[in-house]
Amino acid sequence: MTRNVGLWIDHKNAYLVWLGENRIQVIPSNLTPRVRTGATRIGGLYNQGLDSELGHNDRYQHQLREYYENVIQAIREAERIFVMGPGEAKHEFEKALQKHKDLRGRLLKLEPADKMTQRQLVARVRQFFTQELAA
Repeated sequence: MTRNVGLWIDHKNAYLVWLGENRIQVIPSNLTPRVRTGATRIGGLYNQGLDSELGHNDRYQHQLREYYENVIQAIREAERIFVMGPGEAKHEFEKALQKHKDLRGRLLKLEPADKMTQRQLVARVRQFFTQELAA
């Protein structure tokens, strides 16, 4: 049996819908929110204000990469992957997925989608794979 998975992802959570298993798996990102400061101190001893902001941004990017890797490990068994979500997270996830050569051909489609209830999410994933199999 083909293992199809639909994935709705943003920077807070990833929802994996495994068709055939009637299972929804939630993976939280646990990201530390970005720290945005108004003005940074450029002058002064060692530019401490700027260094602090850069450190927070580096930590956020590292956590984001770790989050995407956790999602990739969770979908590794999938043969077909359908990804949707709002904003940039789905595109960032696609880039992370492309780094894994064994998973490259499994991504079927990337689609913009707003927040959905779990029922709406399951229905959209079923609809996508039904249309995909019919084509």
